[in-house]
Amino acid sequence: MQTKIYLVRHTETIGNIEKKLTGRQDYEVTENGLQMVKKLTSYLKDNPISAIYSSTSNRTFETIKEIAEIKELEIQRKEELCEMYFGIYDGWKWEDVDKINPLIRKKQIETNEIMCIPEQETTKQVEERMYKEIKNIAEENLGKTILICSHGVAIEAFLRKIIGEQFKNKREEYSQHNCSVNVIEYDNKIEKFSIKLLNYIGY
Repeated sequence: MQTKIYLVRHTETIGNIEKKLTGRQDYEVTENGLQMVKKLTSYLKDNPISAIYSSTSNRTFETIKEIAEIKELEIQRKEELCEMYFGIYDGWKWEDVDKINPLIRKKQIETNEIMCIPEQETTKQVEERMYKEIKNIAEENLGKTILICSHGVAIEAFLRKIIGEQFKNKREEYSQHNCSVNVIEYDNKIEKFSIKLLNYIGY
């Protein structure tokens, strides 16, 4: 039996506009972000969604609040769906990080991964918690269609894990836009995910 998953990145926030490492810090949705939510809601509202999940961040909750109201569903908030924790620089602007530790940006350009920040989560840790939680959610909703709203790095880490694609490859394809939609199917017979739609914003 299969579970169909709409896996969506949150809408645009002040943190995105100010180019911050928006991990566990939260920021208000922009006016443009509100318009993006309306378009996303219109795109999703006619799908037979029977359960909705988000991280514990307000920006994910606000992204799918309207569709949850239309479907008369409670948003189930999960810590495991949160963004990577960027350690001591969580919430900092990139320009300020560059002044103190330019190695972080250098590594990010080389590998497409954010690393070398004291106390941060690793990409491996993020992909493992995302995979475990999304698999659990999929198993709990076999035969149904569900919606999950999470974050850019966290979603990318999960998608790359299920396909076996390294972060340094296909950067433009996997780097998640605000309100981008990924459609995933989970087959419980073989315990495997497959990507049916990747990083879509053409709605």
